[in-house]
Amino acid sequence: MIMDHRNSINSTPEDDYVSFMVYLRTNGVWKSVSDVFKMLNKTRPEDPIEFFKANIKIDNSDNRAIEETRREIAEAEKKLSILRHDKLVLTANLDLHDMTIRLKRKPNSGVGSTMVDYAEDDKEMISETLSHSEHV
Repeated sequence: MIMDHRNSINSTPEDDYVSFMVYLRTNGVWKSVSDVFKMLNKTRPEDPIEFFKANIKIDNSDNRAIEETRREIAEAEKKLSILRHDKLVLTANLDLHDMTIRLKRKPNSGVGSTMVDYAEDDKEMISETLSHSEHV
């Protein structure tokens, strides 16, 4: 903080007091402290210092935004964990399904074509996939 020494030499204690009071009032400090003192006077707790500390919390929009962002990040991390698990399950099911298709290929009359009986395997794959995705 840069101080102007010319003003501090000529300023009186009253000027300093007024300047400080203006500073407190314009930054909301005076109102916050006054509100806590009013509550303190009404309740008269056994430990006024602890009461003051607990109730002087300034309402700061930056702090609220930070806390909200932290909650959103934690929620997103949970969702990401679930999605990663689902990806593993789905990839494993896809690999298993692909392997089953390769093993059950039956030659067909057409060149390069195959005929596969999917009916029973599809039911098994679908039920297995649904059982792993119930948490979503």
